[in-house]
Amino acid sequence: MGDSEYRGLKIHAIPSLHEECMARIDALNLPENARVLDLGAGEGAFSHRLLDAGLQVSAAEMEPGRFRLDVPCQTLNLNEDFHGKWNEKFDLVVAIEILEHLHDPRHFISNCLQILKPTGYLLVTSPNTESWLSRIRFLRDGHFLWFDESDYSGYGHVTPIFSWQVRQICRELDANVDVSSTKDSLLRMRLGQNWIGKLKNKAFYLRALYPLMKGRKDGEINIYLIKKTAA
Repeated sequence: MGDSEYRGLKIHAIPSLHEECMARIDALNLPENARVLDLGAGEGAFSHRLLDAGLQVSAAEMEPGRFRLDVPCQTLNLNEDFHGKWNEKFDLVVAIEILEHLHDPRHFISNCLQILKPTGYLLVTSPNTESWLSRIRFLRDGHFLWFDESDYSGYGHVTPIFSWQVRQICRELDANVDVSSTKDSLLRMRLGQNWIGKLKNKAFYLRALYPLMKGRKDGEINIYLIKKTAA
């Protein structure tokens, strides 16, 4: 399923997401000692993975003192302009489970693209509001999965975003995006807590509605790999 910590640093994401993101980064074949920026780094669990992969890591975190890894880390509010905070450009910028906490995803992606090298990549993730379970939750309760009032107040999930919106944002910012999703097994664990709820969801909603759904209906988290359009 995945771990809740990496080298003693807490992982603020669903199980296995960090591993899936690292697999996509490994496939990029970044240059040796590539410069990577981890935005919204938390305690530094994913920054440590990047460091262990031989990358040159910098980080940014909003809460002072939260980041525990011995690499450069700036205290930064990602709702504000931040593209001028570094003198050098990055080969990769990473923001795992950050987009849903921000007021303006377009502003954030634009800032990230400005601190990338021409050949650089931006990897961001966000809950998949188009998933089959999220649609069932909306039909039943009037809110998307991970975006009810308790998620707003408890986790700070303020902005649900759809994959088509990210594609549109990237087109308008002259960038290409590849969208993938986490495995679907975790979604199936989030059906009703008792056997009646599970039976009702599986027997009616899934059998009747799932074949009719379009879009990115599988996977709990969307992973966006974004690259500037070649001139």
